[in-house]
Amino acid sequence: MTFARLSCLVLLSAACTAGSGAVAYAAASGWAGDRHVAVRLITTADTIGTSATLDAGIEFRFARGWHGYWRTPGDAGVAPMIDWSGSENIAREDLSWPAPTRFVSEALQTSGYENDVVLPVRLFLKQTGVPVRIHVSIVHGGCSEVCVPYQADLSLMVPPGAGGSSAEAALIDAARNTVPGPPASAGIDVIAARVAGTASAPELVVDLQSEERPFVRPDLFVEGAGDGIPPAPEVALQDGGRIAHLTVRLSALPPAGQALTLTLKDQDRSAEFTVAPR
Repeated sequence: MTFARLSCLVLLSAACTAGSGAVAYAAASGWAGDRHVAVRLITTADTIGTSATLDAGIEFRFARGWHGYWRTPGDAGVAPMIDWSGSENIAREDLSWPAPTRFVSEALQTSGYENDVVLPVRLFLKQTGVPVRIHVSIVHGGCSEVCVPYQADLSLMVPPGAGGSSAEAALIDAARNTVPGPPASAGIDVIAARVAGTASAPELVVDLQSEERPFVRPDLFVEGAGDGIPPAPEVALQDGGRIAHLTVRLSALPPAGQALTLTLKDQDRSAEFTVAPR
């Protein structure tokens, strides 16, 4: 099985499975997709109340053996392309990405999601007390033995009202808890992080200490060091697993002045931080 980025891009220009553009008056749109991959739009409230923001989410559902992609997909695949421009009474949006899972196939390193995942998004309103129309156009890919392109147009109309929690609020709240925050919020200290090695064989070396519980199987997703993502780190655990020494082989040194963005994932906890090149 080979997932070539060029093949995915070619597929994305072909006919895609499209969702309905009809506007729903609820906290969840219908599902758009098929039995392998589907997506819907959800919100934390049926009405907007008096708040200047509205929390929403893009929920992807993947059948067993299928997965989609993170913001940096890696050696193959395409990150979801999300367009909010058809919305009304929304000034801007702040989309968050839960920590991804690593997929390895024929030496290709990719990162993404399987099963069910919600991308939380905070919508900033232009006016309070005025109806909000959320319209999002999504182009995304789903992969198993083949890579299939999908396109969906999803809409929700949220009227003014008391602003109580919807049935989908718990899904969005749970998803926010899987978005990487500062290491301290996950009970982790970054003891040292540096780019080492030579120009022909650069390495990223990261030393971490866990304050509360031992590390189990930490993975590190590195963005900013060439195309794709580097392979999983070599991990050495010490002090009963509370100290982790991670070494990642980089394909290239980061450009001068560009920091690396690191996303750490270890079972149910994650963190995100940056490392400035030496």
